[in-house]
Amino acid sequence: MHLTFQQLQHENIPSRFREDADLDQAFFYSVPTSFFVVDSRIPRVIRELITEAEGCAKMNYLTGASACTRKAIYELLSLQKAEGLNYDDKIKDVASKHPAVDTELFEILGHVKDMTSDHVHEQSWITWDTKHLQLFLETFKAVLHEVYVVPDEKKNRADSVRALREQLGKAKSGQDLLSTPATGVAEND
Repeated sequence: MHLTFQQLQHENIPSRFREDADLDQAFFYSVPTSFFVVDSRIPRVIRELITEAEGCAKMNYLTGASACTRKAIYELLSLQKAEGLNYDDKIKDVASKHPAVDTELFEILGHVKDMTSDHVHEQSWITWDTKHLQLFLETFKAVLHEVYVVPDEKKNRADSVRALREQLGKAKSGQDLLSTPATGVAEND
């Protein structure tokens, strides 16, 4: 939490605030950026769950953060129409649908099931902390980036190149008509 740079002290009494100073408006929260920003091309339901998980993690609400993270991963599995009898099979199915994504990322996501309700309710949760949650969240965001953002960026780049090629082709065909002798072979060939 940070305090604004506005002048809030009383002019005559520096140890007091001005009467018209709205202290509630003078404070603001600064949220540091994460390694990976959640792109708008990622489905909204997943983005919202990630935001909630990150908020919980910042407050060290491990159960809420892990539940939102697991729910977001399950949403991905559903949206990707993952097939399999169990979580591991579904993660492997999504990995097979996206061979360009580093398999280590999917292996890490496979361990999110270790934070199941058995660990929350029946066992101590000593081995899980904010570092583990951060690993899952950042890994998940990296997978989402590879699944939803990278293919779209590649498509957009390829479309741009095709458009440039078409423009060049139109310009070249117009030029060829003007500079090509009757034989149909360009003078510079």
